[in-house]
Amino acid sequence: MFFDLFQLNEYDSLLLLIEGESLQSNYPDCTRGLLAVQLYYQSKERLSACLAYLMACLNGRTFQSLIKISKSIEFSTNFINELIEQRLIENIIEQLISFQIRNEEQKLYSKAGLGNVKHRRRVQDSIKHIRSFQAKSIFLYSCQIRLTQSHLLSIINYLAKYSTIQDDGIIDESTLYLLGAFLYGITLALTILNDTNIGSSSILTSKHQQFSLQEDQPLSPLEDNTTITTTTSSIDPDLITAIRDILSNDERWIIPELKAVCQLAWAIILRARSHTLPDGHVYSEDIEALADTAVEAHVFAFLSETVIKSSLFQQEEFLIRRFHMFFVDFIYYLPFKLKELRVQAEDTARMIEDCERARKPLPDNLQRDYEYFLELLSTFYANDHMSLHLSEEFWIAADALAGHRLMQSPTQQQVALANFVESAGGTLSAYLYCHYIHMLAGISSTQSSAHACFELLRFAKDTGGPTCWNRIFQAFLLYRNTYRPDTLLNQQPQTSFGGSTSPSAIKTIAPKEVTALIAVLNLIEVIASQDEVSRIGFFEHPQWQITGAFFGLLSCRISLDLKAALFNTLSAFTKTSEIAMHFWKIIGEIDLFAPMENSDMPAIAYEIEEFEVPSQKYTFLKSCLKFLQPIISQQLKTNIDMRTLGYCVVFLVNHVLLKIPTRTFKSIQEKWQIIELVLIILNDIVTNYFSNQIIENDHNETKFVSPGELLVNDLLRGGILNNLLTTLITDGCEKLFEYVSFIGEQELSRSLILIMELLESVTISSQQILQTDKSSSFTFCQTPIERIVTDTNTKDLFPNIMKLIDMIDYFPKLANQALSIFAKTLSEDKLQKPFLRLLPKDHKFD
Repeated sequence: MFFDLFQLNEYDSLLLLIEGESLQSNYPDCTRGLLAVQLYYQSKERLSACLAYLMACLNGRTFQSLIKISKSIEFSTNFINELIEQRLIENIIEQLISFQIRNEEQKLYSKAGLGNVKHRRRVQDSIKHIRSFQAKSIFLYSCQIRLTQSHLLSIINYLAKYSTIQDDGIIDESTLYLLGAFLYGITLALTILNDTNIGSSSILTSKHQQFSLQEDQPLSPLEDNTTITTTTSSIDPDLITAIRDILSNDERWIIPELKAVCQLAWAIILRARSHTLPDGHVYSEDIEALADTAVEAHVFAFLSETVIKSSLFQQEEFLIRRFHMFFVDFIYYLPFKLKELRVQAEDTARMIEDCERARKPLPDNLQRDYEYFLELLSTFYANDHMSLHLSEEFWIAADALAGHRLMQSPTQQQVALANFVESAGGTLSAYLYCHYIHMLAGISSTQSSAHACFELLRFAKDTGGPTCWNRIFQAFLLYRNTYRPDTLLNQQPQTSFGGSTSPSAIKTIAPKEVTALIAVLNLIEVIASQDEVSRIGFFEHPQWQITGAFFGLLSCRISLDLKAALFNTLSAFTKTSEIAMHFWKIIGEIDLFAPMENSDMPAIAYEIEEFEVPSQKYTFLKSCLKFLQPIISQQLKTNIDMRTLGYCVVFLVNHVLLKIPTRTFKSIQEKWQIIELVLIILNDIVTNYFSNQIIENDHNETKFVSPGELLVNDLLRGGILNNLLTTLITDGCEKLFEYVSFIGEQELSRSLILIMELLESVTISSQQILQTDKSSSFTFCQTPIERIVTDTNTKDLFPNIMKLIDMIDYFPKLANQALSIFAKTLSEDKLQKPFLRLLPKDHKFD
C-alpha cells in the first residue's frame, strides 16, 4: 500500500509501520497504518519547514540572516547554492503543481488511508503546511538573491496555470508566496548590482527601512570569507523580453485578475528603471498599456477582496513590506494613471447623481477603480499586526506636522504620498467622501499617523471643507437637535426606530448621510483609540461637544447601524480613565440600561428585539457590549454605582446571554463574539466581588447584595445562568469535535475558556471564603465543578472537557484551561470516585 501511495520501498514502509505502532498509545483511535500515513506527511512537513528556515539564513538584499556566525552563514549559503544548481526552485514549483490537496486526498481515500475526523484534519493540515513551506522557501530566496530567467518564468507559469483561491474567496498561501516572489524577483532582476558589493549584507539596518524602487541602493559587503553566488550584475535584456511577451499577450490565466497584478507590478518596475534600462524610452507605451489593462481588470478590487485578506498579511513581514512598496510606488511612479482614475471617479459621481435625480437604474459599466484603490489602502493599513508603522510614511511630509518634523528633509516619495493624501481630499464629491474617509482611517493605524490625521483635519478649518473637524462636529450637533425625540427614548416603548415601518411618518436620516456619518465615526474611533493627545483634544474641545452630541444621538430615532458606530466610537474614548468615569455617570443619569416605564425591558433591549433579532445580525448589540466592557472594567476598580451596574448586569444576563439559545444567528462567529464579550464583563464582576468579599470579611463590615453576589449565588446553586453556561460548553465542544476549521473558531475557543475560568474561579474562591469565614452567607451544596462531575443530567460534560485537552495543537490555551479543570477535580477527594465512574468502561491504567 505504501509503495502505491508514496513510492516507498519495503524497508522504509516497514519503518513507518513500526513507528506508527509505537505511537498507538498516544492515538488510540488510529491503527498503525493510519499513523504511518500521518507520520509520512508530518515528516515531509518538517523537511519543508527546514528548507524554509534554511533560506531565512541567507544574507542578501532584503533582510538579515537568522544566524549571525559568518561560518554558519557561509556553510548555509554554499549548501543552498548547490541545491539551486540542481534546479531546486524549478523542482519545488513542479512539486507544488503535482502535490495538490485534492489529489492527495483522493489518493488516500482510494487506499483507505484516511481515518476519523481527527486523523483527516491532521493529514490535511500537514499537506497545507507542506505546500506553504515549499512556496515560502522560494519567496525567501527571491527576497535575498536575484532570480534567474528560468526561475521567474517558472513562477509566472505557475501563477498563470495553477494558482488557486480557497473556498472562502481568499488566495491560497502558496499562490500568494509565489506572487510575492515574483514581485521581489522582477525588482532585483531590473536592478543594477554594484559588482564590488555583490554578496551583500541586508540593507535593512533598522525595523522601518525597506527595499524601495525610488533609487538603487548600494549593497554593503559581507566579511571577506562570506560569499553568495549571484547571477550577472547587469540587466538581462532577454529576461525583459520574455516577461514582456508573457504579460502582454492575450493568453487567459486561470485567475485573470492575478495577471493584472503582475502586469501592474511590471509597469511600475519598468517606469522606475526606465533611466537604467537599455533603450528604456521604448517601454513607455508598454507601461501605459499594461497599467490600462490591469485597471480594466479591476486589479485593486481583486487585491482588496482576495489577496490582502490572507492571514499571511498578519505574520509575514517582508510580504507586507513588498505590497506596501507596490502601493507606494504606484502612487509615486504612475501619477498620470492615478490622476486619470480620479477624473473617472468624478465622472462616475456625476453619472450617479444624474441617475438618482432622474430615478434611473445605474449603468453596469461604472468606473469605480479609484474607489477600489482608496478602499484597498484602507484595508491594507488598518491593522498593523506586526507594528511595522508603514502607514506613517504617508504623513512624514504632511504640512500638518511641519512644526514637529526632524531636521532631515522628507524624500521625494514621501512628499508625493503626503500630496496624495491632501489632494485626494480636495473638492470631494459626495460619492467619494466615504471612501476618502475610509482611506484616512486606514492610514491612521499608529499613534503618530493618527495624530497627523487629527492635525490635518484640524488645520482644514481654514478651507471650511466637509473634512474639517469643525464642520463634522457641527453636523453631529445639528443631527442631534433635529432628530431628538420630544421625550427620552426609554419612556417610549411604542417608538419605531431606524428602518421600521411605522404607520406614522417618522423623520429619519437619509441612508447616504448615515453611511457618511458612520465613516466619520469610524475615523474618530481609530484616531481616539491610537493617540491619547487627540483623544483628549476631541473630548475637551468646547465647540465640538462630543459627549452631548454622541449620547444625544443615542436617544434619537436613528438607524441602529449609526448607533452601533456611536457606541464603537465612545468605547475608544474609555481608554482614558477620567473620560470613562464621566461616561459612566452619564449612563446612570440617563438610565441607558434601566427598564422603560411600564416594562421590564430597557430601550436598548427593545431595539435589539425589534430590529436585530429578525435580521439575525447583531452589529448594534456587539458595539453596545464593546462599549460596556472597558467602562465597567475600569469602574470596578473604584466605588462603582451599584444601581447602574445592576441594570447593566440584568441587561447582560437576561436580555443577552439567556437569549442566546432562542436566537438565530447568520454568523456563528457573531454568536460567539457576543458570548465572549458578555463573559469578559461577568468574569470581571465576579472577580471583583470575591476580592471585595474577602476585604469585607476581614473588616467585619456590613454586607449588601451586589450584582456580583447574585451571579455567584446562581452559579453556586445551579441556577439558570449555570445551566446555560454548561449548555454552551456542550455546544462548543460538539462544534470543535468536528475537527473542521471554520470562521469563528477562535471566538468559540476564547468563550469556552472564559466559561471554564468563571466556573473554576467561583469554585476556588467560594471554598476559600468558607474556610476563612464559617459564618459566610454562602448556602450551597455543590460548587460548579462538583456539579459538572456528579450531575447525572450533564454526564457527558466532563468527558467533553477532558477531550479538549487533546486539541492542544489547535487551541493550546483552551486545552490548558481544560487541564486546569481536570487537575482541580483530581485534587478533591470526594470527586475521585465520581470521576472514575465517568471514564470509559474499557479504560485501563498503565
